[in-house]
Amino acid sequence: WDSFNYTRQGGSGQIANVDDAKEFEHTSNALGVIGVTTEQQGHIHALLAALLHIGNIDITGASERVGAAIATDDTACARAVELLQIDSTLFCKWLTKRQIVTRSEKIVSNMTRAQALVVRDSVAKFLYAHLFDWIVRAINQALTCGDSSAPTASFIGVLDIYGFEHFEHNSFEQFCINYANEKLQQNFNRHVFKLEQEEYQREQLENWTFVDFQDNQPCIDLIEGKLGILALLDEECRLQQGTDANFAEKMYKQFAAPGPKPKPDAPAAFFQKPRFGACEFTVRHYAHDVAYEAEGFIEKNKDTVPEEIQNVLKASQGSLLPQLLSDPSVSASDSAPPPAQPAAGRLSVRAARKPTLGAVFKHSLASLMDTIEATESHYIRCIKPNEAKQAWAFDAPMVLAQLRACGVLETIRISCAGYPSRLPIPDFIHRYRILLPGPMEPLTPESSLDEYRALAGRILAVAFDQQPDRSQVGLTKVFFRAGMLALVEKQRVERLNVAATTIQALVRCFQQRQRFLREKRAVLLLQTLARGVLARRQLRMLRDTSAATSIQALARGFLARALFRTTIRGIVALQAQVRGTQARARFLDMSKEHAAIQIQRTVRGYQARKQCKHELRLITRMQGRLRQRLAKRLVEKRKEEARSAAHFQEVTYQLEGKLMALTRQLDESQTRSAQLAEKLRQAHVESQQLRDAQSATIASATAELSARVEQLQKDKAASDERCAELTQNMTD
Repeated sequence: WDSFNYTRQGGSGQIANVDDAKEFEHTSNALGVIGVTTEQQGHIHALLAALLHIGNIDITGASERVGAAIATDDTACARAVELLQIDSTLFCKWLTKRQIVTRSEKIVSNMTRAQALVVRDSVAKFLYAHLFDWIVRAINQALTCGDSSAPTASFIGVLDIYGFEHFEHNSFEQFCINYANEKLQQNFNRHVFKLEQEEYQREQLENWTFVDFQDNQPCIDLIEGKLGILALLDEECRLQQGTDANFAEKMYKQFAAPGPKPKPDAPAAFFQKPRFGACEFTVRHYAHDVAYEAEGFIEKNKDTVPEEIQNVLKASQGSLLPQLLSDPSVSASDSAPPPAQPAAGRLSVRAARKPTLGAVFKHSLASLMDTIEATESHYIRCIKPNEAKQAWAFDAPMVLAQLRACGVLETIRISCAGYPSRLPIPDFIHRYRILLPGPMEPLTPESSLDEYRALAGRILAVAFDQQPDRSQVGLTKVFFRAGMLALVEKQRVERLNVAATTIQALVRCFQQRQRFLREKRAVLLLQTLARGVLARRQLRMLRDTSAATSIQALARGFLARALFRTTIRGIVALQAQVRGTQARARFLDMSKEHAAIQIQRTVRGYQARKQCKHELRLITRMQGRLRQRLAKRLVEKRKEEARSAAHFQEVTYQLEGKLMALTRQLDESQTRSAQLAEKLRQAHVESQQLRDAQSATIASATAELSARVEQLQKDKAASDERCAELTQNMTD
């Protein structure tokens, strides 16, 4: 890289963490994918190598009288001619000489070294531009389906331009680049600021404040206006004796003439004449004030490769170079506006003027802006973190200046204050009406716009929990703050997931229930069959067991009855005697217990009544003392209040009110007393009935107990007689 003039001007030919061999391999593979053959790639590499050697051609020339010259043994020139396969003599000749066509003859004159260097670099740029356009055309043909010549209905374009340039020495190249950036910045402003805010106003949004931004239209008018810098430059280029100094002087007269200060929005306000320097001027661009050196503007604006050199290049023996130069669809000069036709009735012998580079650039830029206006643009701002291109180095002032220059700060302001996401109201309702809880009446095509907007407002209120600053409903669209549409979409997905989960649960529940019922029926059938077999087996066993048991029972019953008869007689006698003794003792205990209970009940009732009366006397005495104290305080207070006549009137009203309240309370108390008296009478009746019932119960129990005692006495007498008989029998 350091062997060629064009590549060593950057100061370094290596980039950290970039392998040139691998990148070259990837590029070759990519060219092969789009249909560029290996032979064509070889021709491309040869052409690029020739461009590098053209940059190394050494042009000498001590003075303007001697003119520029190229040494016959110049290695770079010989190598470039060999790679391009063109005539070496003609190429060297027209690099240093130019041909002027007059009415009657053609004059060949020498060029200065500076002019020859400009022609040399123009040839390199001319070939590189045609090669670039040829590769782009090959890519488009490879990516186009069908007829590539047919007009494209839709496409995706990527525009990658140079950033804003501001160097120590700025020339025509930086002027064109900054001019393009001005146009793109204007489109960006219009797209982001003007159209955005106009739509907010058209939709009549409430929570919106107009954001002011810097409009660079006066700067663009300064450059491309009818009497702008490009027009003055083209005018000077048409003159045979046009110089950079005359061009600068015309700009000073046009934009920096002495007189009143121009208006802030006038194009002249964006032009400054330097205090020192005769061929310099400053343009106030949107990003920064840039001082340009007018020297070289004329030659670089002409920047047209002479026809003689073009003819030499077209006569190349190679296969790629004539193809590049013969295809008008990729020619940079063909995009220029057509030359003005002479007025009717006049005879013009002047040759058709070739468009200048500034005119070509302006026309190409206008075409680009038309394309951008006809498409939906999206912007990617690339920020340079530092000048040294070092990793992990962040120059905050430099980044801030770039953000301010690119209009990113204003973009952030309008994004924070604006609504970058939006949806038409019908589409919004159709997609997000699921967020509303419960059923909803569907909207019909006959529904009014207010009904649609009201429904959209309800959906937003549910989605954002009554936070109106996150969204707004316009006349025809719903606007969202940054990130809010994703939040609504998340809620919609969650609601759909819940609904889908519920439906899946019900379906799976139904399926599992059907499966369970089928299995249950099968299990019940198997259990029925198995239980039937087991029941029949058990029935046979039970029959056999029952027969054996019956036989055993008869035998054992006979024996047991005999033994039982003998034993039962003795046991019954003994039990009768014992039970008689126990019954008498139990009767005596019950009599004592009943008497004790009666005594305890009487004593406890007396004690409880006595304690209750004592507590009531104490409570009444305490309440009397407390009420006496409160009454004394109230009397003292009322004595103090009664001293004023006005207060006496107020107290009178209060006493009347209290008297009415006491009268009402007395009536209510009498009513309650009557009710309580009725309840007390009913309670006496019920208690009397309860006492009668208890007395009857006690009497019946006493009679029954007496009867049982008599019966026990009779049984005892019978038992005694039975025992005497048994004793007599045993004795016998």
